[in-house]
Amino acid sequence: MNLNPLRWSWKRRIVLFALLMVCLFGAYRAYGIFRWKTYIWVPSYLASTNPDTEIPDDQKHLIFIMVDHYEHGGPQNHERGTLKNGRWLKDFRAIASKHFDSFGNSFRYTWFYPYDHKNEQILIALCRMAYDGFGEVELHWHIPKGTTAEEFPSMLKECIAWFQQYGALISSGETPRTAFAYVAGSWNLDSSRPGWDTVTNQIDILHSQGCYADFTFSTIGTVSQPSKVNSIYYVTDTDAPKSYDTGIDAQVGHPVNDRMMIFEGPLCYNWLTGSLEYGAVESDPDLFPSPSRIERWIDANIHVKGRPEWVFVKVYSHGAQSQEAILRGQLDPMLTCIEGICKERGISLHYMTVREAYNVVKAAEDGKTGNPEDYRDYRIPKPCNMLFHTEVPVAIERVTESESRCTPIDGENTSKVEKVGP
Repeated sequence: MNLNPLRWSWKRRIVLFALLMVCLFGAYRAYGIFRWKTYIWVPSYLASTNPDTEIPDDQKHLIFIMVDHYEHGGPQNHERGTLKNGRWLKDFRAIASKHFDSFGNSFRYTWFYPYDHKNEQILIALCRMAYDGFGEVELHWHIPKGTTAEEFPSMLKECIAWFQQYGALISSGETPRTAFAYVAGSWNLDSSRPGWDTVTNQIDILHSQGCYADFTFSTIGTVSQPSKVNSIYYVTDTDAPKSYDTGIDAQVGHPVNDRMMIFEGPLCYNWLTGSLEYGAVESDPDLFPSPSRIERWIDANIHVKGRPEWVFVKVYSHGAQSQEAILRGQLDPMLTCIEGICKERGISLHYMTVREAYNVVKAAEDGKTGNPEDYRDYRIPKPCNMLFHTEVPVAIERVTESESRCTPIDGENTSKVEKVGP
């Protein structure tokens, strides 16, 4: 047997080279599997089937949602954060005012503001954006390490009360009630990251205090990522961590009202290139999301089972940290591209907030059909801060489309409260 490679035939060298390339390719794929922890969700991704995917584009409605983990810095950076936020919102207004969906609605955003940053001036400015029709404010929170299940309920009540002083996390109506969506800080929902906290029944606690849905996922590359992907589903909480790993799909004719919803964004894998798509707008800070990425978001085909013509795309960003990427380079062309793709494919486009999208899901569960526009406020009414604006903390008694009753706390100046109606 000739072991001298210098004397091997050219055929043998080609075979050896091919085997080497296959081994390198396999090693590269294996590295990607472990680096991005795709082993958590790829089995479910491969096994998933969609019996109702063949819907003509001209019958589809695309509900597009953009959520922002909006982090301008904690208490040590309040002054700087307030200034950055002012510039950010000014630039955002200019972009959002140029973009409209198929029904004339301007682009709407959802700011998930972190309670642990707790800057009242930023919250007031965000509530002003809600009042002016640019989006809504929801809850983001990096819960302190070491927090226990016994401590968390009272901490959450205090957190909600802080937001509600300015009309956020509370729905309008004759009797306003707590209603909010959630994004887990550091991706750590339901104690899914070992060593962070021990709030293993967090989902039930959140739901019991008014949380209707979580919008954290996908969290690719972390142990927090659920095995269930490209889904809208409900969780049965347990005493074990990461109860949301599986759940019951939202389905027409099967409304679920006693559990919290998990509302996922698109997660796709390209087997040829090894590339992953997970709905992070600024995953490449030098490029706006390309038409091929946007097509993959749409074709992930996230929907309520039995209502495939209503397709949901939820993407996310860290807009404060990525201000240059989002506001100077990506958001404007991305929206132009989405509008162009929908027009070309004949898809009806709807810009919605997470609350509005949740309401459309609930309408689908109840068997509603037709135009999702009719169901933006189907279950949860507009938050109070869309109907009145305050620059001082207030106690809210009643807020409707025609009237608001609220009392400034600690004798604050009532002239800083803008009310609807007489």
